[in-house]
Amino acid sequence: MPQLIRNGALADDRYALLREAASLADVPAGTPVIVPLALWLAERDALRARGDVGVWLAPAEDPAALTGDIASLPLIAVDFPQFADGRGYSIARLLRDRHGFTGELRAIGDILRDQLYLLAECGFDALALRADRSAEDALAGLADFAGVYASTARTPAPRFRRRAGDAAPGAGPASLDRRVEGTVARLRDIAERHANAVLAASFGAEDMVLIDLIARHSIPIGIFTLDTGRLPEETYALIDRTRERYGVAIEVFAPDTKRLQAFVRRNGVNAFYRSVPLREGCCAVRKTEPLKRALVRRGAWITGLRRAQSVTRSNVAFEEFDAVHSLPKFNPLADWSEADVWAYVRGHDVPYNALHDRGYPSIGCAPCTRAIQPGEDVRAGRWWWEEPEHKECGLHPRTPAGTPRGEATTATAGATS
Repeated sequence: MPQLIRNGALADDRYALLREAASLADVPAGTPVIVPLALWLAERDALRARGDVGVWLAPAEDPAALTGDIASLPLIAVDFPQFADGRGYSIARLLRDRHGFTGELRAIGDILRDQLYLLAECGFDALALRADRSAEDALAGLADFAGVYASTARTPAPRFRRRAGDAAPGAGPASLDRRVEGTVARLRDIAERHANAVLAASFGAEDMVLIDLIARHSIPIGIFTLDTGRLPEETYALIDRTRERYGVAIEVFAPDTKRLQAFVRRNGVNAFYRSVPLREGCCAVRKTEPLKRALVRRGAWITGLRRAQSVTRSNVAFEEFDAVHSLPKFNPLADWSEADVWAYVRGHDVPYNALHDRGYPSIGCAPCTRAIQPGEDVRAGRWWWEEPEHKECGLHPRTPAGTPRGEATTATAGATS
């Protein structure tokens, strides 16, 4: 009989696993059972009336079949018919992350010590070992590794984010509270001093912090975004989630169709890979020109730029004057660290782009953004084929160190979204 590990400890198993049950006649009364998916779908009401009934899934079965039952099932088991069949790991992630299953998730079948750590990371909290294996010996397998780099069901923050949080000085709750208070005060001051101020949101983590603060404190600041036509699907999904979560209006500005068609006709759809001037030309059509339209008749604009983001942003000020668009520009998060941003996101359950959990700390257009490697700069994934000093798109004219407010240059464009 399988030996059970539950929540990192040996446990008694009160459930009977019914692998061959094909009808209600095969289900004993008065005993907690785990039945096949096919039987559950055929006899759901009768089985639910018995109570203490779980369902097991074969590797080829779709967990979406249980969508309507996720909230009521106390237990779902996933079968691993052989050690080399890894489809159950994906089923576990789908159940935990996509379908929101919070009950007991059990791995059954050919379960060996070598699998236990990764099974737990994928969301399994109960592990039924093969009958010929010692559960006491296998327990040690849950500590075989010190940690994981990617995000998992058990460890949702990827390593680069945890490392930043662990290493950053002054990132404790009290320090973050002071930063939040200061940022809210800046946002209120901007709204009072400048009618029709707007936040330019690319829906990175910084922008989500600002949107949350604006909505949470009812600050009269508008929000707009630039749809370049090549954003990742995850960004579009976040825009919809933000509207639903906060009930805010988000204006969308797209490239001028004729200009975009002319650029692509002359240079090709992926010209940006060939040279910095062509990449800047693509950004000008897809970003800079739509931004110019978005800022017409605005009182001021606000960004999520931070000094710590890259070498091109080390001089970002809280307040600047944008000479290109002839209006004040504010960067309320200029002094925030990466750890501050993610501590706020986690602490306030702020929605964020799913790509952040896949190693994308900075997100722009899909073809111009990649995941970063451990130890790389947070913006290394943006235009990764270029030198760091070139990695800007033209949305934010760069102000040299020491330039007084009101004398910003229009030299090589500064920060991107």
